[in-house]
Amino acid sequence: MSSTNTESDYFLLAEDSINEVATDSQQLTVIALRVQQLREDATQQLLVAGQQRAGVLQQSLDRDVHMQTLARRLRQLENIGPKACLGFMLTTTGNKIYIGRAGLSDEFGNQLMIDWRAPAARPFFSATHAQPEGLVKRRRYRWRAGKIVHYWDEVFDVEQLEHSSSLDEHSAFIASLGAERTGHMNDVLSTIQADQDEIIRSSSRGALVVDGGPGTGKTVVALHRAAFMLYSDAGLQSQRGRVLVVSPSNSYSSYVADVLPNLGEDDVLVATLEQIAPFTAQRPQASEELAHIKGLAAMVRAVRNAVSVFEQPPSQSLSVETGWGRINVAASDFIAAHAMIDQHAPHNENRTPLKEALIELLIPRITNDERELPQVRQKLEVNVELNAWFDEHWPIIEPQNLLRALYQSPPLLNYCAQDLSLAQREALLSDPTPTEWTVADLPLLDAAQHYLGDPNSESLHRRARAEKEHTEANVRQTVESIISAADDLEDLSSQLRNPDLQDYLVSQLADGEQTTDPLAGVFSHVIIDEAQDLSDAQWAMILRRCPSGSLTIVGDRAQSISGFVESWPQRLERAGISRVRVSQLSINYRSTSQVMEQATTVIRSALPDANVPISLRTDGQPVRWASPGQLDQILDRWLAKNLVGVAALIGNLHRPQTPRVSVLCPDEAKGLEFDLVIVYRPEEFGQGLPATVRKYVAMTRATAELVILTDLPGQQI
Repeated sequence: MSSTNTESDYFLLAEDSINEVATDSQQLTVIALRVQQLREDATQQLLVAGQQRAGVLQQSLDRDVHMQTLARRLRQLENIGPKACLGFMLTTTGNKIYIGRAGLSDEFGNQLMIDWRAPAARPFFSATHAQPEGLVKRRRYRWRAGKIVHYWDEVFDVEQLEHSSSLDEHSAFIASLGAERTGHMNDVLSTIQADQDEIIRSSSRGALVVDGGPGTGKTVVALHRAAFMLYSDAGLQSQRGRVLVVSPSNSYSSYVADVLPNLGEDDVLVATLEQIAPFTAQRPQASEELAHIKGLAAMVRAVRNAVSVFEQPPSQSLSVETGWGRINVAASDFIAAHAMIDQHAPHNENRTPLKEALIELLIPRITNDERELPQVRQKLEVNVELNAWFDEHWPIIEPQNLLRALYQSPPLLNYCAQDLSLAQREALLSDPTPTEWTVADLPLLDAAQHYLGDPNSESLHRRARAEKEHTEANVRQTVESIISAADDLEDLSSQLRNPDLQDYLVSQLADGEQTTDPLAGVFSHVIIDEAQDLSDAQWAMILRRCPSGSLTIVGDRAQSISGFVESWPQRLERAGISRVRVSQLSINYRSTSQVMEQATTVIRSALPDANVPISLRTDGQPVRWASPGQLDQILDRWLAKNLVGVAALIGNLHRPQTPRVSVLCPDEAKGLEFDLVIVYRPEEFGQGLPATVRKYVAMTRATAELVILTDLPGQQI
């Protein structure tokens, strides 16, 4: 057990504030000691459990579950760290309730701190002066390097005004917004605002759109919503409940990597669409025209139509030598067998069930002798003529080969992609390197794999059946041995006399371990950040992994590179998502008004109705303009002056990254934030709407300083 902490272990405040937080310090000491005790207890229990023998049957299962629970609890305690407590709220009944990253009780069951996600904690985030929700006062801590360096109070009862030394919550709150960046998303749980909290705690049913401009906290809402749902949704708490966060780039994934663990959740998967796809892009993005065509819903339908081309019944019958004479296999037999299988199963995985169904139809034509049935079935399974017939009319198809055929065969493309215009089909057929996959091809390859299934499924099915039969025989023999050796009817082994239990054990022990891609789905909930530019094909890729339609869709129409003229419900209905709820965020907590004034001028020149948020901060510096040749001078001066913080060079330039300076193209900057942003030659970002949006995105990544380097005269970009 660690020694008792003092005030200085937690607080680094002005001298006149020490007395104000004396009670806080006592409570934080108790909390810290309790976290340390629980951490040591969990470590010891995990050590003891690991040394225990696995046991048999249910005992073994219980031990494994117990160890997994202990390991998860230990990770949560480790992630809580020194910033366990967010603050407290004082109610009208005189209760002082501390809010934390996790719920915590002492050894006697007395509540020390309630989880921020618990219903009882909601007023800490949602109370306002108009609706105080039973609060007299709310205090939020600002932590840095394991110490509270500031706090700010909101007093809802005028009688309490004289008892607080930090009344203006905006003084400390805005200071926290302007704090230096570290290269990872800053901890923002204690600064969650009422409008954000309402979205975080909203129902997980259906599709929720979080629409907001730069700096409104969309990403904050998305990540905290994931943690909240895992805490509050019983369906997500089960073993089958999984949450996926789709990020716009690898830079974004790295940037937010610490947020969910700090919230007590480390089971949420964060991945880009490229990482989700089961294939890899081999060359740079296709032209904008080709990328647009490949992103259309019509292309997803073309892939499905192409699969159906290889599922047509034969036009002629087949004569098969069986060893008991020849029999005819007609097209009607194929159609009848096809009606017996799962019509929604993938093509490749349906080959074995189709063949088995056909064989069952053919066996009565050969023999009615039950003793001959196994031999007849085996003969038909390996029949060369029948297998060749299957290869012709229901072939095994690789996803890549299907898409190659679609891109390179005019008759196939014209038949399958009739929803595309003639010009669009000609553009696909004229691609000089159609089989070197780009990012635009990945959703179509994913669709092909979805409709086709595993090309090795037939051989895997045969192997799995043989292994299962062998394992079942061994398991049943073991069960019988245990039963015969049991003397005491109360003994665990005597329970195996129950036939239902025997069947359960056989099914459980005979199913071997299955290794699947964790990103293949299915997910109970999917959160998509920077969703405004997803194509229909990409949306289809996401929806295949979340058939429940439980989605959090985060984006900003004004930041859409391809243009976003529809409403969110209209756009999502086109992608196959109905019953959409839209919540809007309208306050920019990140960018200064000086930066936003310049950025607003840029975006409104192209999008007069752009959803530009109101900036809360007025403490920024004027936007600076300089020539590209001054890049090194400006950056060196900033690095020398600012000993902490991070900067970004955004533009089409080649320069090595350093620990405190990122070099990004405009599209990679989405969702990120930096103290200093240098926009390098924005005139090179392109023409038209995409270029304007990229400038807007790049400029609004700045939280303190924005410098624009351009060769254009004056302040024209």
